[in-house]
Amino acid sequence: MIKRLSAAIIAAALGMYVFSLAGQAEAGQISFKMVGNNSSALSTEATRKIAAAIGEKSNGDLKPVLYLEGQLGDNDEDLCTGVSEGNYEVLLNAEMLFNWALPDWMSLFNMAFIFDSQQHLQNFWNSDIGSDLTGRLREKYNVYAYIKTIALRGPRYLTANREIRGVADIEGVKLRTPNNTGVIASWKAAGANVTPVAWGELFGALQSGIVSAQENPLANIEQAGLFQVQKYLMQTEHQYTNFFLYFYGPWWETLSPAHQAIIGEAIDAGFAWHNEQVNAEDERLLASFKDKGMIFIPKNQIDIESFKKRIVPALLEEYKETYPAGAYERIQSLRPRVP
Repeated sequence: MIKRLSAAIIAAALGMYVFSLAGQAEAGQISFKMVGNNSSALSTEATRKIAAAIGEKSNGDLKPVLYLEGQLGDNDEDLCTGVSEGNYEVLLNAEMLFNWALPDWMSLFNMAFIFDSQQHLQNFWNSDIGSDLTGRLREKYNVYAYIKTIALRGPRYLTANREIRGVADIEGVKLRTPNNTGVIASWKAAGANVTPVAWGELFGALQSGIVSAQENPLANIEQAGLFQVQKYLMQTEHQYTNFFLYFYGPWWETLSPAHQAIIGEAIDAGFAWHNEQVNAEDERLLASFKDKGMIFIPKNQIDIESFKKRIVPALLEEYKETYPAGAYERIQSLRPRVP
């Protein structure tokens, strides 16, 4: 969790920061750091494209300096703390900052099957809910998240060493999940024996039988070589997540409306490219896993509703004092309309 500084120290630091930026602006060029840890090659490449577009569209007045491959650290918690404290101006990261600032909403956000498509997730962030959460994040941690266009990740799939076609099949299965409250609660409610394993130790844990199943996007499954130690790939598509570009709030507010617009347009174009590439990559990876011997069980052969009927009521009851009133229904109302 981010440690908060005293109001006097914050005010003094922000005053010095704004003063230094004003001098930089007078010199005719605004240089700023864009930071990441290369947790996704596609999102890193998209951010490179965004940086190039910012420089070009501003005629060089805005000069991004890139540290996207972990040069300033690869621990997400440290990186998030760094942008909140103004150590750099821009950060590419997932929803960790929102998880810290808004655990009531984000524990629900991370429930399995809460979103049914990438568009549903984008609708969430483009709604009044997204605007409210972004404002609360800015107020709590001095960070502005750009949400008009987000870098959508491929959905998460379930893999195991036995077929899982419905909720009854996962009863007692030793399942590895990330250390995320909503995710853990979801799969425990489904009946799995959720076992914490660090990401770097997952391959060995699956190989040795410490766990026999896991869930991840296809890109992560390939990156870790999990197709070598898992027989079945289930198209559950049970969770949709994304990457954001975060901005140190006091810096963002020093920019002119024209410069803010240039950055926003660059993000829209760069993340639109990213999202097209993600879906194409998932198709390629799926074919690759089949070629490598994984047995693929498509969504239409899985009783998705059986998972939802077990997970959703259980979590709504368990967290009824945590989730904002009516939040689940509000999220479901944002599902894309089917023509």
